[in-house]
Amino acid sequence: MSASDAIPAARDERRVGSPRPAKSTDAQIVALTAALCVATAALGTIAAFAVPAGLPYDEPAHWANAVFVAEHGTLPVLGEAGVTYEGQQAPLVYVVAAGIIRVLGSGQTGFLGVRLLGVLGAVLLAWLVARILLRTIPGQAVAVVSGMAFVALNPMLIVMSASVQNDTWSLVAGFAAVLVALGGPGARPWLRGLMIGALCAVAVMVKISIAPVVVGLLVVLLARRRWREALMASIVVVAGCAWWVVRNLALYGDLTGQAGVDAAGYHFQSGTTSPFALAREALTYLTLPDEYLRNVFAAPGWVDVLAVLVGAVLLVGAIAVLTVARDRVRPVPLAVLVVSGVASIAAWLLQVGLGWHVAFRTAYGVLPLAALAFGSAPLWFRGRRTGWVLCAVLVLILLVLWAWTGAQVAAVGDRVMLRL
Repeated sequence: MSASDAIPAARDERRVGSPRPAKSTDAQIVALTAALCVATAALGTIAAFAVPAGLPYDEPAHWANAVFVAEHGTLPVLGEAGVTYEGQQAPLVYVVAAGIIRVLGSGQTGFLGVRLLGVLGAVLLAWLVARILLRTIPGQAVAVVSGMAFVALNPMLIVMSASVQNDTWSLVAGFAAVLVALGGPGARPWLRGLMIGALCAVAVMVKISIAPVVVGLLVVLLARRRWREALMASIVVVAGCAWWVVRNLALYGDLTGQAGVDAAGYHFQSGTTSPFALAREALTYLTLPDEYLRNVFAAPGWVDVLAVLVGAVLLVGAIAVLTVARDRVRPVPLAVLVVSGVASIAAWLLQVGLGWHVAFRTAYGVLPLAALAFGSAPLWFRGRRTGWVLCAVLVLILLVLWAWTGAQVAAVGDRVMLRL
């Protein structure tokens, strides 16, 4: 980090007051974050075994990509036999999944192996969010634990990660890049830029929907005059991803391959774009997997109330970040989360506005910001014990939503949409 970068960091520490929490707080955070990681792993493993094969949207198409790579040793091309509408997706996760399939086969064992790869990603995702929160709001254990719980115990995120998909590992690589960028002084700017760029390139090569996070991160680096890091990261991202863009241009005539999807005859009906419908979809994808599981079950009124309550907590927590917790939040990490989160939502809204059938999970770059808001809600209360009581209530709400989700999944165990 350059000398010009050390000044904002020092200013951040003065605003926070005491950047390093007490040893007891450190131990408390370590123990609780470890417990949440174990919970994510356990719930994700249950989901990997319990959710019927192919029930999650797009899982059959993602599985077909992985099997194609395993059997042919090359990347799928839209229009070829055995290639579906996800054939234009970035290839990295399918290459890794193909390695698992070659070892375990393309039957039930290999399928579960690929699903469990996603569960591992969910654990890392929860841990990365906790580390980002520690850099953003240091010394606030209740905020870090509550915010991590929003990701670690989230029914939608766990069910999604425990299916064959490319979202989770893209988020893992992207958020790892954010964490590196938020690191303290000591690393060489060029080396840090190299690490940021490599992680961003990996994230894009897993799924291009992480691009708003990459762009947002680079914008903040430039705004903070961290020129060398921004330059090196940009060079590495271009070097790592340019071949994919050139391939899409050669095969399909556009940057992302969307034209190839249209040319292959795949057409998806876009949903309503009213503000209420968009807000409902966003809240659903931040809480429950009913839409992700093809709407084979519907939430009763009391579950809807709990989901809306989670949304209210996000709103109240966001206000807390701007008011009562303002002096506890470091401005530079907050800027990274806000810019990346807003860019992710804006990209989703733009695609929806263009008539594309795009789910809100493509805007999951907002997750660290949402976790910060969720975790900051208890900070409205001054009493330390009161904050932890509210944290326990929030965890209980998430567990109740998960228990309801598990019961619904168990009731539709015969809805197998993919024959292995």
